[in-house]
Amino acid sequence: MIKDADKFYDSLAKETVECPLCAFEENTPLYDNDRYGMGVKTVICGQCSLIYINPRPTEDEMAVFYREHYRKFYESVERPNKNYINSGPFIPRAKFVIDVLKPYLEKADSIFDFGCAEGTLLHLVEKKYSHLKTFGLEPSLEFGKYAQEQLKGDVFIGSYQEFVHSKPKDTFDILTCNHVLEHILDPKEFLLTLKGFMHKESVLYIEVPNIADNRVKGIGALHIGHVLYFDPLTLKLLLEKCGFEVLKLYTKNLPAKTPAMSAICRKIFYDLPVKYPDITHIESKKNRFLNNVVFPEGVESKNYNSLLKKLKRRFIK
Repeated sequence: MIKDADKFYDSLAKETVECPLCAFEENTPLYDNDRYGMGVKTVICGQCSLIYINPRPTEDEMAVFYREHYRKFYESVERPNKNYINSGPFIPRAKFVIDVLKPYLEKADSIFDFGCAEGTLLHLVEKKYSHLKTFGLEPSLEFGKYAQEQLKGDVFIGSYQEFVHSKPKDTFDILTCNHVLEHILDPKEFLLTLKGFMHKESVLYIEVPNIADNRVKGIGALHIGHVLYFDPLTLKLLLEKCGFEVLKLYTKNLPAKTPAMSAICRKIFYDLPVKYPDITHIESKKNRFLNNVVFPEGVESKNYNSLLKKLKRRFIK
Protein backbone atom coordinates (compact mmCIF):
# COMPACT_ATOMS: atom_id res chain seq x y z
CA MET A 1 0.00 0.00 0.00
CA ILE A 2 1.39 3.41 -0.99
CA LYS A 3 1.39 6.05 1.74
CA ASP A 4 -1.60 8.41 1.52
CA ALA A 5 -2.85 6.67 -1.65
CA ASP A 6 -6.39 6.78 -0.26
CA LYS A 7 -6.14 10.55 0.31
CA PHE A 8 -4.81 11.00 -3.23
CA TYR A 9 -7.76 9.08 -4.68
CA ASP A 10 -10.27 10.83 -2.44
CA SER A 11 -9.04 14.18 -3.76
CA LEU A 12 -9.94 13.29 -7.35
CA ALA A 13 -13.27 14.41 -8.82
CA LYS A 14 -15.33 11.37 -9.81
CA GLU A 15 -18.38 10.48 -11.85
CA THR A 16 -20.83 7.61 -11.85
CA VAL A 17 -21.13 6.08 -15.32
CA GLU A 18 -23.19 3.60 -17.29
CA CYS A 19 -21.49 0.51 -18.66
CA PRO A 20 -18.77 1.64 -21.11
CA LEU A 21 -19.52 -1.37 -23.35
CA CYS A 22 -23.31 -1.68 -23.56
CA ALA A 23 -24.58 1.52 -21.81
CA PHE A 24 -26.60 -0.53 -19.30
CA GLU A 25 -27.05 1.40 -16.05
CA GLU A 26 -27.50 -1.49 -13.59
CA ASN A 27 -24.43 -3.09 -12.05
CA THR A 28 -23.39 -5.11 -9.01
CA PRO A 29 -20.55 -3.98 -6.72
CA LEU A 30 -17.69 -6.49 -6.57
CA TYR A 31 -15.07 -4.86 -4.36
CA ASP A 32 -14.24 -1.48 -2.83
CA ASN A 33 -10.46 -1.53 -2.68
CA ASP A 34 -7.37 -2.10 -4.81
CA ARG A 35 -3.68 -2.89 -4.66
CA TYR A 36 -2.71 0.64 -3.61
CA GLY A 37 -5.38 0.93 -0.90
CA MET A 38 -7.06 3.86 -2.69
CA GLY A 39 -10.59 2.56 -2.26
CA VAL A 40 -11.24 2.07 -5.98
CA LYS A 41 -14.70 0.52 -6.48
CA THR A 42 -15.12 -2.27 -9.02
CA VAL A 43 -18.50 -3.39 -10.42
CA ILE A 44 -19.88 -5.88 -12.95
CA CYS A 45 -22.45 -4.90 -15.60
CA GLY A 46 -25.83 -6.61 -15.27
CA GLN A 47 -26.24 -6.97 -19.04
CA CYS A 48 -22.91 -7.61 -20.81
CA SER A 49 -20.82 -8.69 -17.75
CA LEU A 50 -18.04 -6.12 -18.31
CA ILE A 51 -16.11 -5.45 -15.10
CA TYR A 52 -15.16 -1.80 -14.64
CA ILE A 53 -14.43 0.97 -12.12
CA ASN A 54 -17.52 2.88 -10.98
CA PRO A 55 -17.57 5.64 -9.89
CA ARG A 56 -14.34 6.64 -11.57
CA PRO A 57 -12.16 9.75 -11.85
CA THR A 58 -13.29 12.22 -14.51
CA GLU A 59 -11.57 12.49 -17.87
CA ASP A 60 -9.72 15.65 -16.77
CA GLU A 61 -8.50 13.98 -13.55
CA MET A 62 -7.30 10.92 -15.44
CA ALA A 63 -5.47 13.09 -17.96
CA VAL A 64 -3.55 14.73 -15.11
CA PHE A 65 -2.94 11.33 -13.50
CA TYR A 66 -1.37 9.89 -16.65
CA ARG A 67 0.67 13.01 -17.32
CA GLU A 68 2.01 13.54 -13.78
CA HIS A 69 1.55 10.41 -11.66
CA TYR A 70 1.16 7.24 -13.74
CA ARG A 71 4.82 6.35 -14.20
CA LYS A 72 5.49 6.93 -10.47
CA PHE A 73 2.93 4.26 -9.59
CA TYR A 74 3.60 1.75 -12.33
CA GLU A 75 7.18 1.99 -13.54
CA SER A 76 10.55 1.78 -11.82
CA VAL A 77 11.96 4.53 -14.06
CA GLU A 78 10.66 7.86 -15.34
CA ARG A 79 12.70 7.51 -18.53
CA PRO A 80 13.39 4.09 -20.08
CA ASN A 81 16.87 2.74 -20.77
CA LYS A 82 18.31 -0.45 -22.22
CA ASN A 83 18.50 -2.18 -18.84
CA TYR A 84 14.81 -1.40 -18.18
CA ILE A 85 13.83 -2.76 -21.59
CA ASN A 86 16.02 -5.90 -21.43
CA SER A 87 14.83 -6.83 -17.94
CA GLY A 88 11.13 -6.45 -18.68
CA PRO A 89 8.61 -8.35 -20.84
CA PHE A 90 8.85 -5.83 -23.65
CA ILE A 91 11.07 -7.70 -26.11
CA PRO A 92 9.33 -11.12 -25.72
CA ARG A 93 5.94 -9.41 -26.02
CA ALA A 94 7.01 -7.54 -29.15
CA LYS A 95 8.36 -10.76 -30.70
CA PHE A 96 5.02 -12.47 -30.02
CA VAL A 97 3.16 -9.67 -31.80
CA ILE A 98 5.52 -9.78 -34.77
CA ASP A 99 5.17 -13.56 -34.98
CA VAL A 100 1.36 -13.60 -35.08
CA LEU A 101 1.27 -10.65 -37.49
CA LYS A 102 3.88 -12.13 -39.83
CA PRO A 103 1.48 -12.82 -42.76
CA TYR A 104 0.30 -9.20 -42.62
CA LEU A 105 3.70 -7.59 -42.03
CA GLU A 106 5.12 -9.27 -45.11
CA LYS A 107 2.50 -7.61 -47.31
CA ALA A 108 2.11 -4.28 -45.49
CA ASP A 109 3.65 -0.89 -46.24
CA SER A 110 2.87 0.81 -42.92
CA ILE A 111 2.27 0.09 -39.23
CA PHE A 112 0.99 2.40 -36.49
CA ASP A 113 1.48 1.49 -32.81
CA PHE A 114 -1.00 3.33 -30.57
CA GLY A 115 0.62 3.58 -27.15
CA CYS A 116 4.09 2.66 -28.34
CA ALA A 117 5.76 3.36 -24.95
CA GLU A 118 9.55 3.12 -25.38
CA GLY A 119 9.16 1.87 -28.96
CA THR A 120 10.34 -1.74 -28.60
CA LEU A 121 7.77 -3.20 -30.98
CA LEU A 122 8.40 -0.68 -33.73
CA HIS A 123 12.18 -0.96 -33.25
CA LEU A 124 12.05 -4.73 -33.87
CA VAL A 125 9.68 -4.24 -36.81
CA GLU A 126 12.12 -1.78 -38.39
CA LYS A 127 14.96 -4.27 -38.02
CA LYS A 128 13.04 -7.19 -39.53
CA TYR A 129 10.86 -5.39 -42.07
CA SER A 130 12.95 -2.45 -43.24
CA HIS A 131 10.51 -1.64 -46.05
CA LEU A 132 7.76 -0.70 -43.61
CA LYS A 133 6.95 2.87 -42.66
CA THR A 134 6.56 2.98 -38.89
CA PHE A 135 4.49 5.39 -36.82
CA GLY A 136 3.93 5.57 -33.08
CA LEU A 137 1.88 7.49 -30.54
CA GLU A 138 2.83 7.78 -26.87
CA PRO A 139 1.21 10.07 -24.24
CA SER A 140 4.13 9.91 -21.78
CA LEU A 141 6.69 12.63 -22.51
CA GLU A 142 9.88 10.83 -21.46
CA PHE A 143 8.89 7.46 -22.96
CA GLY A 144 7.83 9.22 -26.14
CA LYS A 145 11.14 11.09 -26.38
CA TYR A 146 13.05 7.84 -25.93
CA ALA A 147 11.01 6.21 -28.70
CA GLN A 148 11.72 9.17 -31.00
CA GLU A 149 15.44 8.73 -30.40
CA GLN A 150 15.38 4.99 -31.13
CA LEU A 151 13.10 4.83 -34.15
CA LYS A 152 13.39 5.78 -37.79
CA GLY A 153 9.67 6.45 -38.04
CA ASP A 154 7.59 9.27 -36.60
CA VAL A 155 6.42 9.26 -32.98
CA PHE A 156 3.68 11.64 -31.86
CA ILE A 157 3.83 12.55 -28.16
CA GLY A 158 0.36 13.26 -26.79
CA SER A 159 -3.09 11.71 -26.45
CA TYR A 160 -4.89 10.03 -29.31
CA GLN A 161 -7.45 12.87 -29.22
CA GLU A 162 -4.65 15.41 -29.73
CA PHE A 163 -3.27 13.33 -32.58
CA VAL A 164 -6.65 13.20 -34.32
CA HIS A 165 -7.05 16.98 -34.07
CA SER A 166 -3.52 17.80 -35.22
CA LYS A 167 -2.93 15.34 -38.03
CA PRO A 168 -4.71 14.48 -41.29
CA LYS A 169 -6.57 11.19 -41.24
CA ASP A 170 -4.14 8.87 -42.97
CA THR A 171 -4.79 5.14 -43.13
CA PHE A 172 -2.36 2.40 -42.18
CA ASP A 173 -2.07 -1.25 -43.15
CA ILE A 174 -1.53 -2.50 -39.60
CA LEU A 175 -2.55 -0.92 -36.31
CA THR A 176 -1.35 -2.26 -32.97
CA CYS A 177 -2.60 -1.41 -29.51
CA ASN A 178 -0.87 -3.21 -26.64
CA HIS A 179 -2.18 -2.84 -23.10
CA VAL A 180 -3.89 0.46 -23.80
CA LEU A 181 -7.62 -0.29 -24.09
CA GLU A 182 -7.98 -1.17 -20.39
CA HIS A 183 -6.93 2.42 -19.56
CA ILE A 184 -9.49 4.11 -21.83
CA LEU A 185 -12.57 5.75 -20.30
CA ASP A 186 -14.61 5.57 -23.52
CA PRO A 187 -13.49 2.39 -25.29
CA LYS A 188 -16.11 2.60 -28.04
CA GLU A 189 -15.05 6.10 -29.04
CA PHE A 190 -11.40 4.99 -28.96
CA LEU A 191 -12.00 1.94 -31.17
CA LEU A 192 -14.05 3.97 -33.62
CA THR A 193 -11.12 6.41 -33.78
CA LEU A 194 -8.76 3.55 -34.61
CA LYS A 195 -11.24 2.32 -37.19
CA GLY A 196 -10.97 5.69 -38.93
CA PHE A 197 -7.27 5.03 -39.57
CA MET A 198 -8.01 1.72 -41.31
CA HIS A 199 -8.83 0.95 -44.93
CA LYS A 200 -10.76 -2.13 -45.97
CA GLU A 201 -7.67 -4.36 -46.00
CA SER A 202 -6.16 -3.10 -42.71
CA VAL A 203 -5.91 -5.25 -39.59
CA LEU A 204 -5.90 -4.26 -35.94
CA TYR A 205 -3.95 -6.17 -33.28
CA ILE A 206 -5.19 -5.43 -29.79
CA GLU A 207 -3.86 -6.88 -26.51
CA VAL A 208 -5.28 -6.48 -23.00
CA PRO A 209 -5.03 -8.19 -19.60
CA ASN A 210 -7.42 -11.13 -19.18
CA ILE A 211 -9.22 -10.86 -15.83
CA ALA A 212 -10.73 -14.33 -16.33
CA ASP A 213 -7.36 -16.09 -16.51
CA ASN A 214 -7.03 -18.47 -13.56
CA ARG A 215 -3.49 -17.19 -12.93
CA VAL A 216 -4.92 -13.85 -11.82
CA LYS A 217 -4.78 -14.05 -8.02
CA GLY A 218 -5.36 -11.26 -5.52
CA ILE A 219 -6.26 -7.60 -5.69
CA GLY A 220 -2.94 -6.74 -7.33
CA ALA A 221 -5.01 -6.92 -10.52
CA LEU A 222 -7.18 -4.00 -9.36
CA HIS A 223 -5.91 -0.42 -9.54
CA ILE A 224 -6.68 3.08 -10.73
CA GLY A 225 -4.77 2.63 -14.00
CA HIS A 226 -7.14 -0.05 -15.28
CA VAL A 227 -10.67 1.30 -15.56
CA LEU A 228 -11.82 -1.72 -17.61
CA TYR A 229 -11.30 -5.46 -16.98
CA PHE A 230 -11.85 -7.66 -20.03
CA ASP A 231 -12.25 -11.37 -20.61
CA PRO A 232 -12.55 -13.04 -24.04
CA LEU A 233 -16.35 -12.57 -24.11
CA THR A 234 -16.40 -8.84 -23.34
CA LEU A 235 -13.42 -8.06 -25.57
CA LYS A 236 -15.14 -9.76 -28.50
CA LEU A 237 -18.46 -8.07 -27.67
CA LEU A 238 -16.85 -4.64 -27.61
CA LEU A 239 -14.99 -5.16 -30.87
CA GLU A 240 -18.13 -6.40 -32.63
CA LYS A 241 -20.23 -3.50 -31.32
CA CYS A 242 -17.64 -1.15 -32.81
CA GLY A 243 -17.75 -2.77 -36.24
CA PHE A 244 -14.85 -5.22 -36.10
CA GLU A 245 -14.73 -8.88 -37.00
CA VAL A 246 -12.39 -10.92 -34.82
CA LEU A 247 -10.22 -13.04 -37.10
CA LYS A 248 -8.10 -14.65 -34.38
CA LEU A 249 -8.22 -14.64 -30.57
CA TYR A 250 -5.17 -15.58 -28.50
CA THR A 251 -5.61 -16.49 -24.83
CA LYS A 252 -2.50 -18.58 -24.10
CA ASN A 253 1.28 -18.09 -23.99
CA LEU A 254 1.29 -14.31 -24.28
CA PRO A 255 4.52 -13.04 -22.63
CA ALA A 256 3.07 -10.11 -20.68
CA LYS A 257 3.57 -8.98 -17.08
CA THR A 258 0.04 -10.07 -16.26
CA PRO A 259 -2.04 -12.83 -17.89
CA ALA A 260 -3.19 -11.38 -21.18
CA MET A 261 -5.11 -12.08 -24.37
CA SER A 262 -5.14 -10.53 -27.81
CA ALA A 263 -7.17 -10.35 -30.99
CA ILE A 264 -6.48 -9.73 -34.65
CA CYS A 265 -9.45 -8.12 -36.33
CA ARG A 266 -10.56 -6.20 -39.38
CA LYS A 267 -13.22 -3.56 -39.79
CA ILE A 268 -16.49 -4.56 -41.39
CA PHE A 269 -19.22 -2.58 -43.06
CA TYR A 270 -22.28 -4.37 -41.68
CA ASP A 271 -23.71 -4.92 -38.22
CA LEU A 272 -23.09 -8.15 -36.35
CA PRO A 273 -25.85 -9.46 -34.05
CA VAL A 274 -25.04 -8.74 -30.40
CA LYS A 275 -25.75 -11.58 -27.99
CA TYR A 276 -25.35 -10.72 -24.34
CA PRO A 277 -24.67 -13.43 -21.74
CA ASP A 278 -27.47 -14.77 -19.58
CA ILE A 279 -27.74 -14.18 -15.84
CA THR A 280 -26.20 -17.57 -15.07
CA HIS A 281 -23.02 -16.59 -16.88
CA ILE A 282 -22.90 -13.22 -15.12
CA GLU A 283 -23.32 -14.83 -11.69
CA SER A 284 -20.65 -17.39 -12.50
CA LYS A 285 -18.26 -14.66 -13.62
CA LYS A 286 -18.99 -12.62 -10.50
CA ASN A 287 -18.24 -15.58 -8.24
CA ARG A 288 -15.06 -16.47 -10.14
CA PHE A 289 -13.86 -12.89 -9.75
CA LEU A 290 -14.55 -12.93 -6.01
CA ASN A 291 -12.85 -16.30 -5.57
CA ASN A 292 -9.79 -15.51 -7.68
CA VAL A 293 -9.24 -11.79 -7.18
CA VAL A 294 -10.86 -10.76 -3.90
CA PHE A 295 -10.54 -13.96 -1.84
CA PRO A 296 -7.85 -16.09 -3.52
CA GLU A 297 -6.75 -19.27 -1.74
CA GLY A 298 -3.15 -19.10 -0.61
CA VAL A 299 -3.00 -15.31 -0.76
CA GLU A 300 -5.09 -14.48 2.27
CA SER A 301 -3.33 -13.16 5.36
CA LYS A 302 -3.75 -15.52 8.32
CA ASN A 303 -4.90 -12.60 10.46
CA TYR A 304 -7.90 -12.10 8.19
CA ASN A 305 -8.91 -15.70 7.40
CA SER A 306 -11.88 -15.66 9.75
CA LEU A 307 -13.18 -12.34 8.43
CA LEU A 308 -12.68 -13.36 4.80
CA LYS A 309 -14.59 -16.59 5.32
CA LYS A 310 -17.51 -14.57 6.69
CA LEU A 311 -17.33 -12.21 3.72
CA LYS A 312 -17.23 -15.17 1.32
CA ARG A 313 -20.43 -16.55 2.82
CA ARG A 314 -22.03 -13.12 2.44
CA PHE A 315 -21.00 -12.33 -1.15
CA ILE A 316 -20.50 -15.68 -2.90
CA LYS A 317 -23.61 -17.67 -3.73
